[in-house]
Amino acid sequence: MVDFIATLPHELAEKILSYLTASELSKAGCVNKLWREKTSGSSLWLHHCMVRGWFKYGVTFDLCSENVSQGSSHSISGTSPIFDLEVPLESSLPPIKKWKAVFIKTHHLLRNWEKGRYLVAPILRGHSDQVSAFDSNGHVLVSGSCDRSLRIWDLHKYVCLFKIEGHSDVITAIKFKGNIIVTGCADSGIRVYDSTTGQILQSFFGHTGSVDKLEFDGETIISVSSDKTVRVWSVPDDRQLYILRGHTDEIESLAVHGSLALTGSWDNTLILWNIAEGHGVHSLMGHTEVVNCCQFDDQKIISGSADSTLKIWQTKTGECVRTLEGHTGEVYCLVYNNAVIASGSSDSTVRIWSHAGELMYTLREHLGVVRCLHIDEHKLVSGGDQKKIVIWNYRMGRKYNVVHRQPTRLHLMQVTETKLITASPEKPGTITVLCYW
Repeated sequence: MVDFIATLPHELAEKILSYLTASELSKAGCVNKLWREKTSGSSLWLHHCMVRGWFKYGVTFDLCSENVSQGSSHSISGTSPIFDLEVPLESSLPPIKKWKAVFIKTHHLLRNWEKGRYLVAPILRGHSDQVSAFDSNGHVLVSGSCDRSLRIWDLHKYVCLFKIEGHSDVITAIKFKGNIIVTGCADSGIRVYDSTTGQILQSFFGHTGSVDKLEFDGETIISVSSDKTVRVWSVPDDRQLYILRGHTDEIESLAVHGSLALTGSWDNTLILWNIAEGHGVHSLMGHTEVVNCCQFDDQKIISGSADSTLKIWQTKTGECVRTLEGHTGEVYCLVYNNAVIASGSSDSTVRIWSHAGELMYTLREHLGVVRCLHIDEHKLVSGGDQKKIVIWNYRMGRKYNVVHRQPTRLHLMQVTETKLITASPEKPGTITVLCYW
């Protein structure tokens, strides 16, 4: 029998192999060394990564260079998430090429999330009061507390790098971008720190009430306060740019997209702001209770309220085009992507909606309020009362798994590509990191 892979020109052999699925390509690579080499071509595996949306795992988030987590080996499935892809030194086989390695490792990472394979890292302890805010880039975590201290943590060694004093009240908000940390405080101040040294770089004062929420893009800070104003600050210029007034009650939610900011308030309205020019664009009226959450893009605005509804508005006109009804309690959180909208409520459910406003699934697993949601192309993560975190297949409306080893209650949650991070509302406050890689 003639081995066509050995006799055909490389380009033609690669063209034929490009018609194979990833599974078929892997099996073909087991024939012999030559077939292994031919089926490991970067262009073949780059294609399979691209069609699955996994290109970022080899470029913007390099999974191949991500450090393996250290922690307890406990997981739902009883197996570790750690996956060793290295070719043994004594082997005569060449190293696995980049895009095949990216494919294999990404497949394993996503299966870890689906199957509940994770490590419980050492719990981060140090704050003497409740953890009131945190942010992380996956490698370093910054936390603030009702004890008025800011702590910077190494998420590889799980040790505190810096404890920073200087706030005179509760730290209410934190944003972390590059090496820059921005904090909001109940003392009405905004402070900027260098995460590599723990040194304060700038402070901004102007609000007359607690700074409750922040957004930061690396240069511009957007802050909202109990004084009912939105303020825009320039870090490079070290000054306040604009004061935006319009709400008649305290602001509960904030979202930023490009040069626009969106705020939801206890006055039952949302206001869309042009933060580049410093003026209001639209006032959105329709909710009958406080607007707890919002998210938007160039086309649509989605808001969730204590009136149990979500509303979809047009960004350009401010017109309400749909009202989503179904929850029987306050809507506390929402997220969306190109596929679906997800909402969490005090009625203990997570609901999945189409962008046409149709209820697709009602997901029941929580007890108490669903407080936090995260969505990406692969999964939905919901966090709520009673230590409950659930990983969902939102496209099918079914549960992947419940995170049974979440050791504490939670009121804050962040999900990175490889970690699930939560903060407890207890005193003293603790931070839990679950590592899926």
